[in-house]
Amino acid sequence: MDSQCVSILPRVCGVLLVSGSSLPDDTSLEKLLDWFTTVAQTGPSLLEACPCLVDFVSKVAFNYASGSSILSFTLKLTGLIGASEDGFKVLKECSVLKLVFNPQHWQEAGLWEDPCLRIGWIQGLKMILQHSEALSFFAQADLIEPLLQLQTDPSLFVASAANQTLAQVLLLCQSLSSVGHNGSKNRDLEHNSVSMETTQNYSGIITKVSEYLNKSVVLKEISQLPGSQQILRLLAMLLVRVGPPLRDTLLLAVMNSLEELVTTSCSQLTVPLLDVILAANSGLRDDCVPKQRLIRLLWAMLNMKKPDDVMQAAAAVLRSHQSDPALSAHSARVLLLPLDIVTGVSLLDENSTEGELRILITEQLKRKSCISMICVCLSNIPQITLMASDRLPCPQRLIVTAVLLLLRLCCVDSSSSSPGCVEVVRFITGNSKVQKCALEALLVLSKSPGVKMVLVEVFKVLTEYLNSPSSDPSVLQKSYQVVIKWVGVCPDLSCITDQLREGFIQAVRKRACDTRWEARDSTVEFLGHLVEVPSCWTFTEQETEPLDVLLGGRRFTVPLLKEALQDPESYVRASSISALAQTLAPSWQDGTALTQEQEDIVAQLQEVLFQDSEGFARRAAVKYFTAWFSACSSPSSCWLLMQSMPTVLSQGVADLDWEVKLHTLELAELLLDRAFPDPSPSHSYAVMSDQDHRLPIAGQQSDLLSSLKNLVDWGVVSALLCGVVDCDRPVALKACQLLLKLRGIVCPVMDNAADTRVFCQLAGASVLQQVRKIQEIGKDTHVVSEACSEADEEGICASVDPECVGVCEVLRLLDLDEKLSILTQSSDHIYNSPLSLLQDILTAAAASSPPGQDSRQELVMDCY
Repeated sequence: MDSQCVSILPRVCGVLLVSGSSLPDDTSLEKLLDWFTTVAQTGPSLLEACPCLVDFVSKVAFNYASGSSILSFTLKLTGLIGASEDGFKVLKECSVLKLVFNPQHWQEAGLWEDPCLRIGWIQGLKMILQHSEALSFFAQADLIEPLLQLQTDPSLFVASAANQTLAQVLLLCQSLSSVGHNGSKNRDLEHNSVSMETTQNYSGIITKVSEYLNKSVVLKEISQLPGSQQILRLLAMLLVRVGPPLRDTLLLAVMNSLEELVTTSCSQLTVPLLDVILAANSGLRDDCVPKQRLIRLLWAMLNMKKPDDVMQAAAAVLRSHQSDPALSAHSARVLLLPLDIVTGVSLLDENSTEGELRILITEQLKRKSCISMICVCLSNIPQITLMASDRLPCPQRLIVTAVLLLLRLCCVDSSSSSPGCVEVVRFITGNSKVQKCALEALLVLSKSPGVKMVLVEVFKVLTEYLNSPSSDPSVLQKSYQVVIKWVGVCPDLSCITDQLREGFIQAVRKRACDTRWEARDSTVEFLGHLVEVPSCWTFTEQETEPLDVLLGGRRFTVPLLKEALQDPESYVRASSISALAQTLAPSWQDGTALTQEQEDIVAQLQEVLFQDSEGFARRAAVKYFTAWFSACSSPSSCWLLMQSMPTVLSQGVADLDWEVKLHTLELAELLLDRAFPDPSPSHSYAVMSDQDHRLPIAGQQSDLLSSLKNLVDWGVVSALLCGVVDCDRPVALKACQLLLKLRGIVCPVMDNAADTRVFCQLAGASVLQQVRKIQEIGKDTHVVSEACSEADEEGICASVDPECVGVCEVLRLLDLDEKLSILTQSSDHIYNSPLSLLQDILTAAAASSPPGQDSRQELVMDCY
């Protein structure tokens, strides 16, 4: 630990004792505890590093005047100290443990009602329960009783923490008991057995927990409902975390209560009860008695008289992937019943055993609450499709047909009528929640066998949704996703007729001009994604792109996207730029000559970089050029691309948006890698030495010099020098890394070559001033003056130009290694250091409340 921290800590403890409310902010104590935790985990024992803490804990325990936040902090700190066996012994000798963790002590002081104190007590217990001695203390002090009482505390924070601590207690009992039976395996028990008294303590804890759970699970009156819900959540967590035989003990203790609870048919307890049953069921052998009783419980829940509860139970069974095939098949039938009833599509055979449930669900569907039931049905279709084909209630193609009919019924502009439950139509028509669930199900059903047979119907329904003015933007977005998915899995699009194509084109054009920007944004995104769908076959048996089949190709999409560049919404402009990059990428890869339209797009994108007021569009513009350069097989042959680079780099690196600048540097990195495809050394930041290099032949020197001049001409070096002095740390870090990479490639060779100076222009005087600042002002100004005079002789810059620098000299003389080490450090290493925290607490105490004012009356926010 830092010596300054050690010297300041006693003063800080004194400040906390006198005035706990005089803190820099409400997180200071948590930060202090985090620091103590780090010290305990990484260094010597906490008391060796901070011996003053025992005295602090002892004084706070007797000082009722301390604020609740200080008391809570002290309880947690006591637990942290006692987490080590040495610290536990010291606290025990000082008689601090019994006092601090005695709830009656705090009740008598009138402090127990404060949830902040209770949370400190609970978390302190959880921290200390790391070894057998702490568990023995816990048992002998009978702390299990107050801990159990806190399991249903009115404060959710307290109850949740109590649940976690009880799990910690049981896990420690389990581990120590197993050691007692099987021999010692850890440092907690150096002997090969646990004393009889200790074993009895553990057994007593488990017995009390089992009795408490058995008694608390049963719902005696409606006022106990929140408590029963909390106990069921606790029981589910315990059954997941503990292992046999403790899990079996807990399960047997509550089994009768669970069976009684199922018979109450309380809807509010259905989900937590299912969580308990499924948690208990996982991991049990099929032939064991508890497993069979749990399966009977699940069957009982699937035969309840409340349709909503039955649907929830069926969904839970499917999600848990139960090994009982009959149970899974029945659950699938239950979940498909609403879809069968609403659409009239016969998904279930007439001999179905769900006759009574069908009547109940039909009545439920005539009420507005049918929406949630239908959504539960649709959202579980993915689980149904995962079942073995011989377990499915019907072929998946029938489910697709039913979902399509449901989508038609939900569409406001559709003329379809339901052959099933007519009353439900008025509730689901235009309901975006049902529409999105149905479309999500349709996404999954695209993998069904024989999907080509229904592709035309799918396409017609989706076109209806895109044409409907009442379709919500989120529904439109989901519809586009379904189109992409179905087209991607159907390589044969010969069924798409000219009439279907024309209708789809009109729908897309209509949505591209929608008054809602979300709809326009989804449309341009769709146009970009459609290009990436694999090739397909048409009715002429020719391989072609889905974009050509559905929309007639790029002659339709490019003008539409180009027009979207002028959209008033920045999100749409950004999406259109990204979509253009996706659309034009194939032509870049093929090396096709640019059209006038594409040249106009480049001019527009440069205008976006200069004039667009929103960062989204400017980021997309830079990424467009990055994608172009990456896709182009021979960038040097594309004059417009390379001609645009200096403008894009200079403008991008000077942008006010840090992400624009970072994307610009990523483009610069691509150019750097293309200029030096096989850099040496292989590691960008390897230390260079003279013997590591051999004198290259003259041809290699010439190539390297030519590549470096190209980087200067493209504006890469100037962009990196601008970026390395940027105020945004990620930008400066990226630029520094790239300059180090460039230095490692260029400088070793240039040191051995004659007359190979390469000069570059900085973007402005301000950048030059910052470079000089890095060079320790005046120390290396000869770099600039020499560069200007020599460049003058070559006609590169005017003799008075102060912004021309020698590349190799700057790379050598800038302290890039030191800058890299600084940039890789977070600002927290200064502002959030332990020393800074301790100093802040002392400073806040010096500026505490005026004389006469009770500091305890100040508002202290604590989220415990």
